[in-house]
Amino acid sequence: MLMTVYCGGCRRRVHYWASDLVKVLDRFHEAHDPPWPCSRCRSREYLAMTWHVPSAAELASGLTVRRPVKKIEKWIWRNERA
Repeated sequence: MLMTVYCGGCRRRVHYWASDLVKVLDRFHEAHDPPWPCSRCRSREYLAMTWHVPSAAELASGLTVRRPVKKIEKWIWRNERA
């Protein structure tokens, strides 16, 4: 299943495999609720999430799907008085 996030503000459309989103998100996350704000316009206000099963012709035409690569842990530092 292919999950599509569409931003009506900047008209950006991004596709994700549903199985990848299950691995990344909390298991109780609602399917109609976008997981994060739009990376281009930084807004959640205009996002809509839909799903469909892609056809063979759609996959053969070179459909671009975002996939997770790796999770990065980052150290956060703070200054303290000795």
